[in-house]
Amino acid sequence: MSVRYEVRSAALTGLAAEVAGLGGDLSALLVRSAMKPTALDDGDELIQIEQLIRLLNEASIHLQCPDLGLRVASHQGLDMLGLLGRLLVREPDLYAAFTAAQRYLALHNKAEHWQLLPLEDRIQVRRIEHFFAVEEAQQYREMSIAAYAQLVRAIGGADLRPLRVEFSHSPVAPRARYRQHLGCEVLFDQEYDCLVYDASILRRPVLAMPRDDAQRLDDLLRERLGSLQDSLELQVRSLIVQTLGMRQHSLGHIAELLDLHPRALQRRLLSEGLCFKQLVHQVKMDTAGWQVQASNMPLTLLADVLGYADQAAFSKAFRNHFGQSPSSWRKAHR
Repeated sequence: MSVRYEVRSAALTGLAAEVAGLGGDLSALLVRSAMKPTALDDGDELIQIEQLIRLLNEASIHLQCPDLGLRVASHQGLDMLGLLGRLLVREPDLYAAFTAAQRYLALHNKAEHWQLLPLEDRIQVRRIEHFFAVEEAQQYREMSIAAYAQLVRAIGGADLRPLRVEFSHSPVAPRARYRQHLGCEVLFDQEYDCLVYDASILRRPVLAMPRDDAQRLDDLLRERLGSLQDSLELQVRSLIVQTLGMRQHSLGHIAELLDLHPRALQRRLLSEGLCFKQLVHQVKMDTAGWQVQASNMPLTLLADVLGYADQAAFSKAFRNHFGQSPSSWRKAHR
């Protein structure tokens, strides 16, 4: 993987309190996860997503706490987001705040982004990750979804809970814990990680909070955004993930979404040592490996989600890549 995915250490706000409450040793857990003992001291310290995932997973196992990610998220709010949080409270309503979060999330977390999608009288807030199926990421995924729900309440009102939450993996904690933490229906083994809300919340005004000097914040935002390097590989991978299920992941369509000619996209990828066809295959296999390991999604549905003509074509591609059939892989990794 040529792209480095990093997250501000503030994303783990609440972990120290939960570990202490469960009688654990945070310093020892950090060492076990190949992290510095001081890694969480400064909220702006950048942590590789693989390290963050490993830390949460190690902690949940060591502390025998299967809902650790959900518990950590309960401590999180606007302050955790740093500059991004200060940006969101300047918006007039939740629609504008959602849009800003979607656009500027890389200020806080470069490992994922969020999409706001209309569903008749509802909206879906869909989580799309860039790090592509690192194993044992369930605690991180659950923390991320629950933290977003916390953010919505922080800027829109304490009564705003999702109508439904969906996870792409199978439950790792007792199902009752999910409803307890999220306060709504929770589905598993779904196509995406997402939250579903009533569309009327988009008109709700952002809660009044202390505002920073607008000009100073604008200057700081321009400075930080200017330092973010948009990765062509990240953009292409992300668009492939989003279009697989609709069978719209062709070179022509991805190039169109990037406002490029297909040949121009091929040339730019080639200059970075990349091939579009290989990126499509890698995204499919990364996603397939994760889904087969972490969820009970039927293989026929997974084949369709990944854009294969049928289960036979999917199974052949999977076996060629992993050296095992999907069913054997699922048994071996459970």
